Amino acid sequence: MARGRRTLEKLKLSALYSFALCAKGSTEDQSKIGTTGFSRVVYVSDPDRHEAEGFRYPRNEVSTTKYSLVTFLPKSLFEQFRRVANFYFLVSGALTLTKLAPYSAVSALLPLFFVITATMVKEGVEDWRRKQQDHELNNRIVKVHRGNGSFEETKWKYIKIGDVIKVEKDNFFPADLILLSSNYPDGICYVETMNLDGETNLKIKQALEVTLDLQEDASFGNLKPIIKCEDPNANLYSFVGIVEWKGMQHPLSPQQLLLRDSKLRNTDYIYGAVIFTGHDTKVMQNATEPPSKRSKIEKKMDKIIYVLMFCLLAIATLGSVFFGIWTKDDLKNGEPKRWYLRPDDSTVFYDPKRPALASFFHLLTALMLYNYFIPISLYISIEMVKILQALFINQDIEMYHEESDKPTHARTSNLNEELGQVDTILSDKTGTLTCNMMEFIKCSIAGTAYGQSVTEVEKAMALRKGVLLDDEIEPGGHKEKQIDESPHVKGFNLKDPRIMDGNWIHEPNKDVIRDFFRLLAICHTCIPEVDETDKVSYEAESPDEAAFVIAARELGFEFYKRAQTSIVIRERDPNHQVVDYQYRQVKFICFLKGHFVLYKFDPLTFSCRKYQLLNVLEFSSSRKRMSVIVKEQEGRILLFSKGADSVMFRRLAPAGRKFEEETKRHINEYSDSGLRTLVLAYRVLDQEEYEKFAAKFNTAKISGSADRDEKIEEAADSIEQDLLLLGATAVEDKLQKGVPECIDKLAHAGIKIWVLTGDKMETAINIGFACSLLRQGMTQIIITLEAPDIIALEKNGDKYSIAKASKQSVMDQIEDGIKQVPTSSQSRTESFALIIDGKSLTYALEDDVKFKFLDLALNCASVICCRSSPKQKALVTRLVKRSNKVTLAIGDGANDVGMLQEADIGVGISGVEGMQAVMASDIAIAQFRFLERLLLVHGHWCYRRISVMICYFFYKNVTFGVTIFLYEAFASFSGKPAYNDWFLSLYNVFFTSLPVIALGVFDQDVSSRLCLQYPELYQEGVQNVLFSWRRILGWMLNGVINAVLIFFFCTTALKDQAFRQDGQVAGLDALGAVMYTCVVWVVNCQMALSVNYFTIIQHIFIWGSIAVWYLFLLAYGAVDPKYSTTAYMVFIEQLAPSLSYWLVTLLVVLATLIPYFCYAAIQIRFFPMFHNKIQWKRYLGKAEDPEVARQLSSRQRSSSHPRMVGISVRRDGKAMEVTKETDLEVQG
Repeated sequence: MARGRRTLEKLKLSALYSFALCAKGSTEDQSKIGTTGFSRVVYVSDPDRHEAEGFRYPRNEVSTTKYSLVTFLPKSLFEQFRRVANFYFLVSGALTLTKLAPYSAVSALLPLFFVITATMVKEGVEDWRRKQQDHELNNRIVKVHRGNGSFEETKWKYIKIGDVIKVEKDNFFPADLILLSSNYPDGICYVETMNLDGETNLKIKQALEVTLDLQEDASFGNLKPIIKCEDPNANLYSFVGIVEWKGMQHPLSPQQLLLRDSKLRNTDYIYGAVIFTGHDTKVMQNATEPPSKRSKIEKKMDKIIYVLMFCLLAIATLGSVFFGIWTKDDLKNGEPKRWYLRPDDSTVFYDPKRPALASFFHLLTALMLYNYFIPISLYISIEMVKILQALFINQDIEMYHEESDKPTHARTSNLNEELGQVDTILSDKTGTLTCNMMEFIKCSIAGTAYGQSVTEVEKAMALRKGVLLDDEIEPGGHKEKQIDESPHVKGFNLKDPRIMDGNWIHEPNKDVIRDFFRLLAICHTCIPEVDETDKVSYEAESPDEAAFVIAARELGFEFYKRAQTSIVIRERDPNHQVVDYQYRQVKFICFLKGHFVLYKFDPLTFSCRKYQLLNVLEFSSSRKRMSVIVKEQEGRILLFSKGADSVMFRRLAPAGRKFEEETKRHINEYSDSGLRTLVLAYRVLDQEEYEKFAAKFNTAKISGSADRDEKIEEAADSIEQDLLLLGATAVEDKLQKGVPECIDKLAHAGIKIWVLTGDKMETAINIGFACSLLRQGMTQIIITLEAPDIIALEKNGDKYSIAKASKQSVMDQIEDGIKQVPTSSQSRTESFALIIDGKSLTYALEDDVKFKFLDLALNCASVICCRSSPKQKALVTRLVKRSNKVTLAIGDGANDVGMLQEADIGVGISGVEGMQAVMASDIAIAQFRFLERLLLVHGHWCYRRISVMICYFFYKNVTFGVTIFLYEAFASFSGKPAYNDWFLSLYNVFFTSLPVIALGVFDQDVSSRLCLQYPELYQEGVQNVLFSWRRILGWMLNGVINAVLIFFFCTTALKDQAFRQDGQVAGLDALGAVMYTCVVWVVNCQMALSVNYFTIIQHIFIWGSIAVWYLFLLAYGAVDPKYSTTAYMVFIEQLAPSLSYWLVTLLVVLATLIPYFCYAAIQIRFFPMFHNKIQWKRYLGKAEDPEVARQLSSRQRSSSHPRMVGISVRRDGKAMEVTKETDLEVQG
């Protein structure tokens, strides 16, 4: 590579990028330096001076953890006791230390201690993992200048403001730096900003001319410049500063700024001065504090507990009032009514002379006694279930990406059930929906379409139709194997024998085809790198550029060399049909190593053409085109231009429109296939015309006036006229595998998808078509500030007028959009897509506009936000959350961190580069397509399991608590519990907890296969039908009914009947044990009726819990009566020998479960939910029949909103268009 490096080093890139870099220039207002917001002072190579002069700059160490060693205990305790149930149990536990307690303090406090400790340990382990990831990042190594030109290896966390550091190739920048120099003479370097804006294409940065001579370590011995710049802020794309050196001030711009977490590529090394460290860096400024996320179900669970606490307080107050009345009446005329309570010899807790005080103390006792209405083990059980659910998610082989060896990783388990309730997905584009790998796949030249390759969208649509594509069959009906067997070249996938291997020479418009290929090889800013074996690889600013030069190379026009003022193209002689298979094989091997290479050509079949490079007119978002002006060996001056069809067609000369209609038709077809298109055109310039342009262009470049940029663009615009159309290119930004199918399935599930991308609008729209978020026939509502009046105001430079007019324009466009789109309550026959750019989004997110924008967006089938900054992504996510729907954000770069943290659920793509998104996410997946299984299978299961589990928890505790209350009323509210102390404490720990945990981990209403086959089932979670107040209160009512039946059956059966062999009736100890046995049997059998999917584990836990109760009764009853109290020998001596005990247990269980069984049978038969219908079809063996599935899903969709996006909708829309055209032809 030495020769290739020398080739690059000889190149003066400042001349090559004459338009781009000069136009960018230093246009910021440097006069702001030293004022508020622009007060940072950096002493380069003297970092210790800052502290001496009173500057307090942060360290470079960063942390993404929720806790520190100091804050863990208080913050974690706050997290636990902000849960109302835990706080209630803490107060209740404290009261058990008094004489008011109806049971021992140990039996009350020990379960609480266990629950809190286990949850805190779980939180600590999860945060420790985050700390380990931070530790790895903070301890990376970089070379730092330590004086006298000596650089030492130093950990990132020890870097200070003012340090000069040396970053070598393929390493990340450890802080925000000012580029001083690089190994290139021009001081340029290539930077990959994937972690910032998600793009893998390289950006070019350039040092100031005054620092270019700092090429070696020794050059920094006496370097003492001062940098003054803006204060830390979140704006990634602007920077204002100056550097003072040798008595002069030199302005700084974003062109010199290297941001933390960007990567140095294709540059051996750079030197940079640190200006922002740690949390002051721009990437960290765009991050937010790791939030403590809680699911909506957990928040609703708190409300349920409030309801139960209100009920608890009500019945405790009611009981205390009755207790006070009866206590007051206990001594009538000196005669005790309730003699067994000894009112004549009582304490303050039961004193007929002070009934009001006794009533108050009874209230405190009752509050402790009735706390079993609230399940103490609910939170810890849910935590355990969620951890096990997360383990199953992590172990799902269907979400394992073999190529990168990355499984799905649930980094937090708090939000499992939220995965089943997602209403809106907010997705990044580059690296999330796409691979950012461009392939030249089709083209239109001289009105003829070339290219038989099939796009991802076309493949997905054909798969849905079940038909073969045209390129998969020959006239005889067999697959064309010859083309498919050729080795694949990265960036090139055009298959067409008419122009491959020099066959284009036989085409009718061969001269146009030749000029088309030459334009691809010449009109770009790529850099060729040639090594000692004459191999060529290309460095490009974007994947599109690389795809064009690779396509030209494969078609026989190889871009070979670039000098400051020339370009060399090697053209294959089309008359020599030489195909060296071995050459292609070697080239393919090198591709596998990650390089685009071309081995030495046969000089007999290739000739070199040298073009003098006169000017490069760079691409920009406003110009939407790029041009180069070159001079041929024959003396002709040519302008080659490529750009968006919206600007290119209107620049064509009347004589250059010969193929316009055919080209436009092809472009529409390519766009419908999800391809990115560019129009190619050229013109021949005469010498006089060019000299006039050159003079005007050069004068504009050296101008120092405020309208310098406008003059440059005006000069470029004047020459890019009267073009001759050559054709159009079609490049595929390859979607990740399975993205269109995944989006289609999510659309079937009723999930809305928004795309928030940093790309320009044209690119975002193309990707929208590629992944079927957009389709032909969909009405696009585009909100942009590219209107002529706004552009005219921007040229005047009045910021207040610009802001006012821009905001009004955005508001007007939103109002117009709202008028077009019918509301959700109205019927709609057409679909709408909202597309908005970053400038407009700034105003749309202001307080007085954002809710109108939200109303418009929620009524659109697709929303695409272009040119979005990381902060805007987070703000849009926050706005969508205001609709009270569950949001999921998915991204792969550091620019997505704020969005991931703001969303209810953050999903990070563990891509090839960077871990910031993964570190900030709740769940990490390797590919977007895994979102389908994550939501539709695991999300649905987790939502259902947690919902049923919580309802069951409240049911079993209401059942238990009401029996305690009924006995209290039966015993005239004496404060004496019906059950033994440890019976009370262990109810939620041993006898009823394991079955509900098994349900939360293993239960399935339908299999994973049917979850994917019937995506409409997912709407049960979005609509929250399984955890509605109606369902929750229904479970509680069931608990109340069961408790009443248990209590009255038991008391009635045992009240006057002989219970022992000697004819004695049952005492409190026996009655309590019989009631407790019935409760354990009933709630566990109720669990058995609620389970949809039995496993051996569930059988063991359900029937094992009942068995454990009997074993405990035996063991505890054998303990010394000092400890076992009322349970001493109660089973062996009283219960087991009594036939009535066993009969009562059997009859009570049947009497309580039969009503529920009948209700469930009626509900499933006459009022089935969607999962009931699927279960019934599965029982009949028809669930997997495609026709049955289609009919069932169709009926389910008809009751909700119709689908407006996805492959199937796109296919159906196309079919409707074809049908309409056919009908019109028949009528004609």
